[in-house]
Amino acid sequence: MTSTPLRLGAPGRTMRSRTTPTRRLVVVGSGVAGLVAAIRAAAPSAGAPSADVVLLTKAGLEDSNSMLAQGGFAAVLPEGQRAPGDTVASHVADTLAAGAGHGDRAAVEAMCARAAEAVDGLMAHGVVFDRGADGRLALGLEAAHAFPRILHAGGDASGAGITRALADAVRLLAAQGRVEIVEGAMATELVLDAGRVAGVEYVAAGARHVLDADAVLLATGGAGQLFAQTTNPAVATGDGVALAFRAGALLADLEFYQFHPTALQTVGPDGRLRSQLVSEAVRGEGAVIRDARGRRFVADYHPLGELAPRDAVSRALALHRRAGHGQAFLDATGLEDAHGRGFLARRFPGLDAMTRAAGFDWRRELLPIGPAAHYWMGGIVTDLDGATSIPGLYAAGEAARTGVHGANRLASNSLLEGAVFAARAVEHFLAGEALAWPAAAADARTGLLGEAGGARLPLPGDDQLQEPEFSASPELLSGDAGRARLAAAMEADAGVLRDADGLARLARTLGAWSSDDPETANLLTLGRLLTAAASAREESLGAHFRLDFPQRRLARRADPLTAVGDQLFGETAASARIGVVRQPALAGRTA
Repeated sequence: MTSTPLRLGAPGRTMRSRTTPTRRLVVVGSGVAGLVAAIRAAAPSAGAPSADVVLLTKAGLEDSNSMLAQGGFAAVLPEGQRAPGDTVASHVADTLAAGAGHGDRAAVEAMCARAAEAVDGLMAHGVVFDRGADGRLALGLEAAHAFPRILHAGGDASGAGITRALADAVRLLAAQGRVEIVEGAMATELVLDAGRVAGVEYVAAGARHVLDADAVLLATGGAGQLFAQTTNPAVATGDGVALAFRAGALLADLEFYQFHPTALQTVGPDGRLRSQLVSEAVRGEGAVIRDARGRRFVADYHPLGELAPRDAVSRALALHRRAGHGQAFLDATGLEDAHGRGFLARRFPGLDAMTRAAGFDWRRELLPIGPAAHYWMGGIVTDLDGATSIPGLYAAGEAARTGVHGANRLASNSLLEGAVFAARAVEHFLAGEALAWPAAAADARTGLLGEAGGARLPLPGDDQLQEPEFSASPELLSGDAGRARLAAAMEADAGVLRDADGLARLARTLGAWSSDDPETANLLTLGRLLTAAASAREESLGAHFRLDFPQRRLARRADPLTAVGDQLFGETAASARIGVVRQPALAGRTA
């Protein structure tokens, strides 16, 4: 590092000499978004300024959701490399359509326009994408994409291939003294100074540290551990979104949680059902979904059948089971006949090993599958440069709500979004540009919205929904058993299918619990927020499906901030209450 760390005040407080000319960026999280951000800040393009970079990661550098991504990286390559007829405009249209029209067109256009550049950047840092026999980059087709435009690295191990290459690049920068990596660091609070982010508090090796910063970028991923069935790793506990909420940042679209339809379901040694992701690319190659009678049924629920968007396929599985048709199965047995002997092992080496380890020969046997929590479209609201409503705070990757995914993420757009918006956030930070947000957002840090474009937004109580009932003496959730109870409750009442009765029951249940474990406490906060947002949206849209409101309703367009979702005000002190307002932004409130 070029700065000089000094120990000032309380033990564990890491400060810098104020004579240091470079600014410090703290990146929290080490998935693709966090790694790209660290590289971009520490090793910018020629002539651009650099920054001191500290990368905090809760576990190891390669422990992230990104590592588990199977599908790939969506990108429309330059002419001569792309599929005939494909265009950036087509990628934009597919993304908006998959998002049920709820996405932000400007954000989608910004992402898709920089996809080819992002591919070049990844390859420059050691990512090796798969190529065909002709030496050209191989392009795959996935559900809801109009053309083959998915790049893979190592077949079905794209996330691992990309993440490992970027992690190696960050380690090299660390060896050169340009990045400081702190593993095993659990971020616990954002430090605010006069309403601006000035650092981050974290715990590592049992000790508390406070690290000062000129900006903090949250790239902490999703919160799949909210649900009993998830494709996410154990580290996916939504820490960054909870941190931002406690600091007063705007959140949005928390009701939109995508459940991947094809997760292999097996019973673990502990007797619990567990889920393991089976890539959408398998269906892209021709695998089909059958019910217990062997009948293909997904087309009964959506005209595109197995190649419908993920939310539609998951809903089809859930509704079919609810109707009494039992277990669903993924049938890949015809792929070897279609593509040649050994195709499954060549095209999907990781899945081939995984299914065999689970006791299945998927060349000849059907795989029992079901929906599993996979990706959160909602999160910390950002602008096109990854900036949040709090000066000095950025977010990228799954923790961010950029507006790209709308109500349902298009397959293989997640790694792309993380890479593009992490780079944009760092460029914004390095340029030293001021945060340009609507004036109304400035008051969000106190939980109150004022004027927005001349239209006054309702304050809490103007149109108040019933609040969750918080117990005066909450039951303490502890250990794995407590976490499992939380996940089971969320799965039952805030899963693929929802209704008012279930959400009200869930709100009461979550309101009766507390936890002194930081990760479980974060999940509990986020579960309450998701439940409140799902209760407020009385329509079915994308990944949010209400049995009691099965049709989409006309979106409310009452004010200029509609693009950022329904509004929630809250506190997270010991006596916290969460209130819901039928308006478009979610705002945290510091106690």
